[in-house]
Amino acid sequence: MFGFVVADAAALSEEEKDRYRSVYCGLCLSLRDRYGQRSRVCLTYDLTFFVLLCNSLHEPVETRGASHCVLHPAPAAARPWSRSPWTDYAADLSVALAYHKVLDDVADDGAMAARAARRLLAGAYERAQQRIPDACIEIEGAMAAIRAIEQDAGAAPDGAAREFGALLGRLFARDHGFWAPDMEALGSGLGRFIYLMDAAVDFADDARTGSYNPFVALGSDPEAMTGTLALAAADAAEPYERLPLVQDKHLMDSILYSGIWAQFNKAYPTEESASGPDNGESAGDFQL
Repeated sequence: MFGFVVADAAALSEEEKDRYRSVYCGLCLSLRDRYGQRSRVCLTYDLTFFVLLCNSLHEPVETRGASHCVLHPAPAAARPWSRSPWTDYAADLSVALAYHKVLDDVADDGAMAARAARRLLAGAYERAQQRIPDACIEIEGAMAAIRAIEQDAGAAPDGAAREFGALLGRLFARDHGFWAPDMEALGSGLGRFIYLMDAAVDFADDARTGSYNPFVALGSDPEAMTGTLALAAADAAEPYERLPLVQDKHLMDSILYSGIWAQFNKAYPTEESASGPDNGESAGDFQL
């Protein structure tokens, strides 16, 4: 359900790309330091956006450095990283959300890979429960509610998406004081978008297997899915624009206004999106 909130590489300067990589690598290092090497499998672009957002809103002191990376052994040059207190919270959330995604996969089909991932992350999740107990309780409750909605043939088509949006909104709002309502609204809109985007990209597979999918249930076509997704994206953009963001604003704009559409454009290419930008990089196709 993650991996959609990524930058539009074609819209970024080289300096912005370096900044994006450094925050991403900082999150990876925080996962390693707090949960061990194996926890790096929980790393996502989605929580990198969250770190950028919180850093821009609060402007905390960032620790910077460069380290060699076991995940990128070549070239041998050290990779720059940047970390703040928000990086550690994002690492905790990464583990908790990834663990419950794995539990969801196990419940869906019990695949061996999912069961192995559950065992791999069980110890890390226990530590996350100690560090962010309230957030873990929120996640556990929301994921149980989502599964109940997905199994209820009479549930509203957008019920699960709204539940996931409400969860992400609550997680986004933590410790933001005056800005908590706007952060909650942003997270809620973005969470609904993520859930619905996942459904849009998986439309064909879910239609074939009969798995829960709100767009399949509604008989949506790409045009209808685009409209629904655009409304969710607008619900995230409105509070985002109310926040006093200066640092990394253009980088975050490239994520929220174009990068989040990258996988949809790949799944449902139009003549315009298929041709790609003139510089040869596809929107949102950011490689580290």
